[in-house]
Amino acid sequence: MHFIGWNLSNRVMKPDSIATGYWLWTLLLLGITLLALLGLYWQTAVSMAEIWWRSDTYAHGMLIVPIALYMIWQRRHTLAQLLPRSNPSGLLLLVLAGIAWLAAYAAEVIVVQQFALVTMVVASVVALLGWQVSWAIAFPLAYLYFAVPVGEFLTLPLQDFTAWFSVALLRLTGIPVFWEGYQLVLPTAQFEVAEACSGLRYLIASLALGCLYAYLSYRSLWRRLAFVAMALVVPIIANGLRAYGIVMLAYLSDGKIATGVDHIIYGWLFFGVVVLLMFWIGSFWRESIPDTARPSAAIPAATPPGATVSFRRLVFTALACLLVLSLGPAGVAWLNAGASQSGPVSLTGPAAVAPWSGPLDGDGDWQPVFLGADGTLLRSYRWREQPVYLYIAYYRRQRQDAKLVSSGNALYDGKRWVYVGEQNMTAPLATGRQTLVATRVGSANRKRLIWHWYWIGGKTTTSPYLAKLLEAWDSFSGSRRGSAIVAVAADYQVQPADAEALLQQFLDSMAGQIEATLARQNQGQSQPGRKAGG
Repeated sequence: MHFIGWNLSNRVMKPDSIATGYWLWTLLLLGITLLALLGLYWQTAVSMAEIWWRSDTYAHGMLIVPIALYMIWQRRHTLAQLLPRSNPSGLLLLVLAGIAWLAAYAAEVIVVQQFALVTMVVASVVALLGWQVSWAIAFPLAYLYFAVPVGEFLTLPLQDFTAWFSVALLRLTGIPVFWEGYQLVLPTAQFEVAEACSGLRYLIASLALGCLYAYLSYRSLWRRLAFVAMALVVPIIANGLRAYGIVMLAYLSDGKIATGVDHIIYGWLFFGVVVLLMFWIGSFWRESIPDTARPSAAIPAATPPGATVSFRRLVFTALACLLVLSLGPAGVAWLNAGASQSGPVSLTGPAAVAPWSGPLDGDGDWQPVFLGADGTLLRSYRWREQPVYLYIAYYRRQRQDAKLVSSGNALYDGKRWVYVGEQNMTAPLATGRQTLVATRVGSANRKRLIWHWYWIGGKTTTSPYLAKLLEAWDSFSGSRRGSAIVAVAADYQVQPADAEALLQQFLDSMAGQIEATLARQNQGQSQPGRKAGG
């Protein structure tokens, strides 16, 4: 058997022409594999590019692939001394990444799909080039993960720290400030530590630059780790100083400066100065690093003259990669073929249980936003003229534009209501006492306590991560019992204790009715089996 003039049996590596030809064929098959990967998973790749384009926080993602390719190109002389050898362990990594991608698709977790896509790129390189060559370019391959737009889960903790840090400095410098949630009220002005003030964009950019600088500037592991740690800590502290400085500028100028778009400009200028100072400090410990001294170059000696190559193994590995890559889209077709085709969801308010009366109309000032829900419900119930509000958003199945757990969903309108605080607590549900999330919000003339939890196929949780896993299992198992968010809310004057007691009493009486309302949505739904060959 011949492969375009090459015998597919093992060949002894003697002439340089054979090594060069083997490299060329390996790179050609790797290119074909990566093009097939992007073609089969183009929607995931496009989702990453769209975020790079529209989000300032992740705009650096557009530079990651060119930087990684340039670093690989710089190592071309070292790579030329090595011989690529296809490795089956790369196929195992490719299979695991494909499974993770499919599970993330079932649960509609885009960021996990994006991580899995990058892992499939790395796995393809390992499978076709082998571990020796892959280790030589380990850092550029690892650097590709910075292309994944991840980090939104850090926004709230960073907002909390920025608010606390700013208030601490304001009080330290003798400025009176009233602090509630993300609201800072000074004698002459009021400020909000918004999501854009969390410093996430500075943190991610600093980490990406810090890792690159540490790799290029240091040889020892401890210096690299120390600089990366500095790249993590410095932007967090610097963002707190930035927020404090902006509040002080606005306070001292009676709101004439640093209250509009100019405070964003000041922020980026401040961040630029901080990064330059960080690199300047890091330069004092810079090490001269010859190309062969890098850890990624700490590889076995160049390929010995008697080494062999197997074109048959190379071709079969490439074909196996293409086969494994095709399993993801095939799994998507299988999942979609089993999707429920039931009609629209019609939610009705559960009947009140004494001493409660209702259901009555909801509150026009409070309207949670859960995009793409198949059915929503907002009703109120009363006891001694005290209202409790019930909200349910039900999803028959997860889709790209209809996800129970999504950053686009919100328990309140951020224009009418502002965040005050949040904590976990326990309350009675139909399945027993469960952990709920208690969120406090405020508007111009009222304060509200909101308890919420997720309901997935009869199971309850407050963890968005567990909710995603339960949704994935609901899809893979074929149960398709649906999922929902349930929220109950009540107003309070000063302390939320009165609202807590009212919500406790409401759930004592109504938890079973709420569960029955959700369970009824599954009755009469088709539960299609997995047809043979379908």
